[in-house]
Amino acid sequence: MFVAFQEFSYPSFLLHLASCIRPAFSVLLLAFIMFSSPDASASVDGRISGTVTDQSGAAIFKVNVTVTDTQTGIQQTVATDDRGFYSFPSLPVGHYVLEISSASFRPYRRTAIVLDANSALTIDVVLLVGSRADAVEVVENQVAVETSTTQNGEVITAAEMTAVPLNGRSFTDLLTLQPGVAPLTSINSNTVQAVGASVLEPSGDLNPGTVSINGQREFANSFIVNGSDVEDVNNGASIIPNLDSIAEFRILTNSFDAEYGEFSGGQINVVTKSGTNAFRGDLFEFARNTALDARNFFSPTRGTFDRNQFGGTFGGPIRKNKIFLFSDYQGTRSTQGVDTGQIPVPSAQDRTGNLSDLASSFVTTGANGTTVPTTVSGPSFANMLSQKLGYTVTADEDYFTPGCTLATCVFPNAVIPQRAWSDPAKNLLQYIPSPNAANNTFSASTYNQTLRDDKGAYRIDANTR
Repeated sequence: MFVAFQEFSYPSFLLHLASCIRPAFSVLLLAFIMFSSPDASASVDGRISGTVTDQSGAAIFKVNVTVTDTQTGIQQTVATDDRGFYSFPSLPVGHYVLEISSASFRPYRRTAIVLDANSALTIDVVLLVGSRADAVEVVENQVAVETSTTQNGEVITAAEMTAVPLNGRSFTDLLTLQPGVAPLTSINSNTVQAVGASVLEPSGDLNPGTVSINGQREFANSFIVNGSDVEDVNNGASIIPNLDSIAEFRILTNSFDAEYGEFSGGQINVVTKSGTNAFRGDLFEFARNTALDARNFFSPTRGTFDRNQFGGTFGGPIRKNKIFLFSDYQGTRSTQGVDTGQIPVPSAQDRTGNLSDLASSFVTTGANGTTVPTTVSGPSFANMLSQKLGYTVTADEDYFTPGCTLATCVFPNAVIPQRAWSDPAKNLLQYIPSPNAANNTFSASTYNQTLRDDKGAYRIDANTR
């Protein structure tokens, strides 16, 4: 269960719940969040600031500056101070229009302003003397350089994410597109992880994003979704939103602000989509099928691989310009034949007791590097072998040496008669597969590993202005 909450500069609440929450619990959580205001660990908003001057460079004070979110219609207005400075310190990511009006100057309008997560735009405005009938409209340059922050990092937008074919549809697979990010991790299936701890892992078989950024350990990264920390015990992402529900994510790789001081690696900041004044949605399905796959080179059979990922998104206004809803769902169904690889097994010759192909097993390496034949250990074991084999075996007698006979070794020609086999060996041999890939190796893709994963979320944004 995941709850992300972020206060914007205008009073609002944001609710983002992961899958598998019972409806009754959802209602209680919604009521709880509406009457509480927990702080987010890091900002996901952007900032717009600047100065307003006339053509001579003199500051224009107490003039109203308005920004409007073009998708939700939400507006915020501030007045310039005595130095002509204005600031919108916390704006949700999105597309904005900036407007300035003054009785003695031409109205000013700047469109196509794109505000990304944790970005800071400086927009200085020079107003021209004229009547209100004359207007100045400027289209924002999409290539903007941040001059008020030293942070290094790149924003990956929703359009870029969905345009790239991703096996598994996880945004964490795109982290290595950034300079300084190495797609390597020391975490594997044998890694010992926090004994006794409750480890949160991403649903399904998604990549948790444990990568090295600028030489730091993979455990030193921060993952933030809508302002809330979502790291697991190994500092991977425990919550990975559906790809179609992400508005954008930003990777800060160096020189980030003090608000990220808890982590020395990269800062991965994810912002999910919100509803707008227009209803919108999509449906998707991605399929893989065994018939389209090739056989593993080392396996005699082609393993099953059927995978379907399907779902959709839907968003729109609950109350226009006031309350917005966005929801998403993704289901994954996968059946994959696990390839065993090449496993050493007894050859057909070995299964009869003829171990001449394993003659090296009857010798050991001594302290000085020379080979020493293995010998019968003690009189009691020698007596037991004598009873089973039907001929005399003495203590410290060699099991086998090249060219030996019954007079000089226990097993001439490296053949162990089946009458000397132990009962466990006789009974367990039937469960060891016969070689099928080479003389003494076995390989198969017969074990099917299945996966069913369902996850969804919804987000509600409200403006009480």
